[in-house]
Amino acid sequence: MASEKRGVSVEQLAADVRTRLRARIEAAQAAGRISPERAAKLRERVTEASLCGPRKHVRAPFAARGMVRAAAAFLGLGRAELRAQLPGNSLAGLAEKQGKSVAALKAAMVEPAKQRLTKAVASGKLTQARADRALAKLERLADRFANKVFASRWREHCCS
Repeated sequence: MASEKRGVSVEQLAADVRTRLRARIEAAQAAGRISPERAAKLRERVTEASLCGPRKHVRAPFAARGMVRAAAAFLGLGRAELRAQLPGNSLAGLAEKQGKSVAALKAAMVEPAKQRLTKAVASGKLTQARADRALAKLERLADRFANKVFASRWREHCCS
């Protein structure tokens, strides 16, 4: 056990971890990376030792699903039409076939999330720096997703 290797009790080790977490929370708040409300919630979770609760972050499958919907709307296709056209193609390829730019496709894919991030920053739920990092990740995901050539089996898993 880690506590035995350090020559301290489990309680002492847990107290040390809580102290370090509180210091990180204070530093993040002072640097403006988290709001005072978020810092208070985190401090409460440290005190209650409930740090491993359910994750509330947007995961890639959900982000990808939203991007597919936005791409379908941009391309003027319904879900069934998109499912029929995607196997063996990419979203970028479909956009080019319609005479639309790939950059505009990617912007359309990211726009719904960008609006949600803007609202979260305006309401104080998210700092601007964190929103910028999330947006950069989403833009990279949109780039990869737009250029991905979908296999024929993808039809079974998408947009159902």
